[in-house]
Amino acid sequence: MKKRNKKIRQSFNDPQKGFDSTAKRIITVAIVIILVVMAGTYFFIEYKYGSFTNMFIGETTTTTQKQTSEKIEIIPVDGKRDYLIAVTSPGENELYNVFMVCVNMTDKKAYFTSVPVFTKDSSLKTLAQQYEIGGAAQLEYALERMFSVDFDGYFCATQNGYKFMLTELGTGIAYDVPEDLQFSTTDYTLALNAGKQELKFDTFVKLMRYTGWGGGSANTYKVQADLLKELFNQYCKPNFVTRDVEKYSYMMSYIKSDISSEDYINDLNTVEYIAASKFSATLIVPEGSFSGSGDDETFKYSQAGINKIKTAFNLTEKEDE
Repeated sequence: MKKRNKKIRQSFNDPQKGFDSTAKRIITVAIVIILVVMAGTYFFIEYKYGSFTNMFIGETTTTTQKQTSEKIEIIPVDGKRDYLIAVTSPGENELYNVFMVCVNMTDKKAYFTSVPVFTKDSSLKTLAQQYEIGGAAQLEYALERMFSVDFDGYFCATQNGYKFMLTELGTGIAYDVPEDLQFSTTDYTLALNAGKQELKFDTFVKLMRYTGWGGGSANTYKVQADLLKELFNQYCKPNFVTRDVEKYSYMMSYIKSDISSEDYINDLNTVEYIAASKFSATLIVPEGSFSGSGDDETFKYSQAGINKIKTAFNLTEKEDE
């Protein structure tokens, strides 16, 4: 009994021992809190990203994304999908390129055409003027009337916005440049040798604007459509797309489009089907007459040219039945 009292008296008389005991308790509680936080962080990442690895490499296997995809009804892969793509100046006030793309799952063909921006439509306004009136939606409406095509949606981006969307998919595109190029304006510069090479997307979108190709205006629009066709051939593959709706929404924040995240998920079914099938890609060169030059340049499609696009971008009556 005397020994126990002596120990108690020693603890009160020695404050350092009391301090050490308190410090140990604080450290123990701190360690428990840290472990709880680490465990919570781990389970959150597992829930959100699938794993720590997925979080850093950007894999799209999150529970949230899977749940989002499962809630959306995937449309059957049949028929066709028609799209309008417009590329504009940085200030969105000038129209640079107009592309029409049709993916026909019935006959396993894809069609690409570049429409001259100074094309006069049925109202005798050019596409550039239609764009000034109401943007890409007005442009879509004008082309639907001209070619009797029902677009499933449009993408409209500035040159930088379009480049941003492409760089989200990859790093570049292999392309056989038809001729040597040494070209420079206040807007952009091109210095390329003829032949097959890897084009960074910055150069790729500049080539889409270039209008000085040999062979006249018709060849210019053939090359522009061919650039888009090669992009399609190289990037329309499952490993270049994602079912991540959040990522798509992020990309679309830089691009104007009437294609919703739900549409995007449905269209991925088309992409996966194309990647697994042998598709042929066909270019449609504008057919008609060019007149004027510079700011007064105009182009009018011939009836044969209109019919060619109308046929390619619409299923035949037999296929519709």
